[in-house]
Amino acid sequence: MSLALQVLVSGLGVGGVYGLVAIGYSLLYRLTGIVYFAFGDLVGLGVFAALLVAAGTGPVSQTSVGAGRFLLALLVGLVVCITVSAAGYALAVHPHLVRGSTIGWVAATVALAFAVRSLVGVFFTRPTYVFPDPLPFRDIGRAGFVSLGGATIQVRTFFVLAVAAALALVAGWVVERTKLGRGLRAITADAQGAAIVGVPVDLFITAAFGLAGGLAALAAVVAAPSAPFATDSGALLGVNGLVAALIARFGSLWASFGTGLGLGVAEAAIASLHIGGAELGPEYREVLPIAFALALVAVRSWRASPAAEPL
Repeated sequence: MSLALQVLVSGLGVGGVYGLVAIGYSLLYRLTGIVYFAFGDLVGLGVFAALLVAAGTGPVSQTSVGAGRFLLALLVGLVVCITVSAAGYALAVHPHLVRGSTIGWVAATVALAFAVRSLVGVFFTRPTYVFPDPLPFRDIGRAGFVSLGGATIQVRTFFVLAVAAALALVAGWVVERTKLGRGLRAITADAQGAAIVGVPVDLFITAAFGLAGGLAALAAVVAAPSAPFATDSGALLGVNGLVAALIARFGSLWASFGTGLGLGVAEAAIASLHIGGAELGPEYREVLPIAFALALVAVRSWRASPAAEPL
């Protein structure tokens, strides 16, 4: 029971970040009909931009930065991620969408992902980095861990989950209550009709790309001190977020966020739980959810396709 509780809580913490990335994928897909393959790497860029300001590229401990500098680093990371994400759409993706070139936008987003990852690799050459943490979670419980129902859980996990849920609420409020959100909903329903009634379609979509990247990067920066962060961690977040979005059929904000939470719990369970004496282990925690998502998409495509006519 204690292990199950530990798996649930830790999985929800990780899944909250997946959920926000899935929200971004779903929103951008519903607006443009594309999968923004560079999304995960852009989130990683935001994390490393924040790390560069907070502690540079050398070795760093989790306590080697003050709150003021951390807030500055967080702001810089958000600005970098928002700017590059929005500019990536405006300069690399939008021209291909105008021409109706599917190969063009796929190639552009993949090229942007590789360019961002290569840029990060120029400055950050070590395998992993410890992200500084100005918040004193280490002073709570036993070096930042508490016992709950017999389970030992990292205190930061509750904070990450709370921040992810709060950001999801903010995203929901923006979509439902603001002028930008009403415009985005109109574009999703009928882009040409929205343009006819005066909605600045291109501007709103560009803003959506920037804000989606900013929300996901903020959650990733908050979660980064929980474990070492590698140069490919952003891409891995992107893959898991895309898996959650695929399972949710690029659906509503809350469907995408909930699926991300479920994916995080599933990964934690695969890595830790024993079922009938069998244990899969951590090496399967990322492979199996991706395989399941691909199989699910294949089944959906097969059911949606018209029956083959006899020759």
